[in-house]
Amino acid sequence: MTKFTVDPISEIFKNIFMQLINDISRFIRGLLSFLSVSSLFIGGTGFFKAYISYLLLGIDPSISVCFAIFLVSFSVYTLDKIADMDKDAAHMPARTGFLKGRKKLAIAYSTIAYLLSIIIIFIGWPISSSILLIPMAANMIYGTRLIPGIPRLKDIPVMKNAIVAFSWAMVTILIPATYQSQLQSGLFSYLVFAAFYFMFIKTFIDTVLYDMRDETGDRINNVLTIPVLIGSRNTTKVLLLLNSTLIFILPWFEGLSRLLVLALIIYGFAYILYFNEHRDPLALDLCVEGEWMLATLLLISLNAM
Repeated sequence: MTKFTVDPISEIFKNIFMQLINDISRFIRGLLSFLSVSSLFIGGTGFFKAYISYLLLGIDPSISVCFAIFLVSFSVYTLDKIADMDKDAAHMPARTGFLKGRKKLAIAYSTIAYLLSIIIIFIGWPISSSILLIPMAANMIYGTRLIPGIPRLKDIPVMKNAIVAFSWAMVTILIPATYQSQLQSGLFSYLVFAAFYFMFIKTFIDTVLYDMRDETGDRINNVLTIPVLIGSRNTTKVLLLLNSTLIFILPWFEGLSRLLVLALIIYGFAYILYFNEHRDPLALDLCVEGEWMLATLLLISLNAM
């Protein structure tokens, strides 16, 4: 008799619990999807990349500068998504669906975000604000035929990855360095170079991983990316080799910065191998772009101990 009355009650609570877990899971996934398609997530990546860059350079982080880089990252990637709406319609329907009907609004708020980022940096250190123009200038040069008869940079394989990585490295490393008025000769200059190379390679790898995710759509649209040209298997080998070169700059960092660089190198090997196969697109955003947030939280926790 007792068993007969307890089991149904247990089953009811179990069903309620499982339904609650499913609802929470759907909510979190929906929230993360919104953050991704709206470019808020990539903006957050810019913030935390800048924060990590300060630590790599041995400088106390400036939250206002990190926020300015959040704004410029959010702005540039929103405009990129608007430009690529037709191409993304087939393999990124969620992104296209979010921007559809909001194109003018997205252009307006991304433009305001860009201008606000320039104002924030200009107030603190005018020279540094000029670096914020690099991502926009790079985008314009990237898609424009500068010399008649010579292909656009957009039409040359690997150039997209290199330009994106260069722009990120310039913004996230040189702005903190120049903003603090510490860009000088000697050991600090070597440290800036090491941090710049680290950020360039890490970002280059990340962009190629996204190309691996989009390989099918790029083949359909005849977009010549590294995975399209040499295949995913060979692309993975190239990325592992590039990530390995970061080991050589470890001696230029000290203390927690060296530990951080080492951890991100190891983490880089892990996600390159993991995303060698087709995975959930949202998982790529979380693991690749979210690493900077995780690294920042880890460092804050270590410093608080």
